[in-house]
Amino acid sequence: MKLPANCVKEIYKMNEYKADFHLHSVLSPCGDLLMTAKAVIEKAKKIGIDIISLTDHNSAENAEIFQYYCEINNIMFVPGMEVETKEEIHVLTFFPDINTLKKWQEKVYKSLPDIKNDEEFFGPQIVLDFNDKYSKKNDKMLAAAVNMTLSEVIKESKNLNGIAVPAHLDRNKSIISQLGFIPDDLAIDVVEISKNADPVNFRKKYNISEQINIMKNSDSHYLDDIRSYITLVMKEKSFAEFLLALKSKNGRKIKFNDI
Repeated sequence: MKLPANCVKEIYKMNEYKADFHLHSVLSPCGDLLMTAKAVIEKAKKIGIDIISLTDHNSAENAEIFQYYCEINNIMFVPGMEVETKEEIHVLTFFPDINTLKKWQEKVYKSLPDIKNDEEFFGPQIVLDFNDKYSKKNDKMLAAAVNMTLSEVIKESKNLNGIAVPAHLDRNKSIISQLGFIPDDLAIDVVEISKNADPVNFRKKYNISEQINIMKNSDSHYLDDIRSYITLVMKEKSFAEFLLALKSKNGRKIKFNDI
C-alpha cells in the first residue's frame, strides 16, 4: 500500500562528527605563539576532530588560513569569532562562510574602542600569511568590549544568517558572571559551558530552560588543550546541518563525549 505523499517522512542516515568550536590562534592576545593554523589543524586531525571553528577575540583575520588547512585535511571549518559585548560578556558567533564573517568583522571593528593593543600587558596579536608564517601584528585593542549589547550581538549575528552562543557560562565574562541569570527574553538556542562543568548539574543550578541546548568546547589557547568534548549528530558536514544540530531539530543533536 502506497502512503500519501504528505504522510511520508524523509529518513536520513545520521552521522557523528567530533567537534571543537572554541579555539584561539596567535591572533588572540592570550593565544600561545605556537597556535598557528598548521599546528592547530594537525593536532585536531591527530585526535580525530571532524569539525572546528576558530574563534579569536573580536577578529577573524586568521580565518582564511585556518579554513585552507582544514580543507586539505578534510576537516569542516565553521567561520567564527568570540565577541565581547558592552556588558563584558563573551559570545561565540558562527557564520555560513568567510565572506559573511568578514562583514561581521567590519561591524565588530567599527564597534571597538579606538585604542591600540598594549602588547607588553596583553600579548602580541599576530596575523598569519598563507605560508602559515607571522605576517604582521594587529594593533587594535582586541581584548576590549565592543559597543554592542548582548542582545544586539545576537540580533546582528542572526541578521547575517549566523548564530550567537553565549560562552563559558561557568566562568568570568559570561552571562552568569555579569548578570547572574539568563534573561527569559534572550533569543538564544544554545549556550556554552567550559570543559570542567557538568551540563546536567549546571542546567539545574541555574534553571536553564530545556529549550536551550548546552555545548562544551576546549577554549584552547595552547596546543595541548585541544580536545573534542562534543559530537554533533547530523546528516553531513554543512553549516545548515550544524545549525540544526545546535538547535536539536529534525533528529540532529549535540552529544557529550566521555573524556
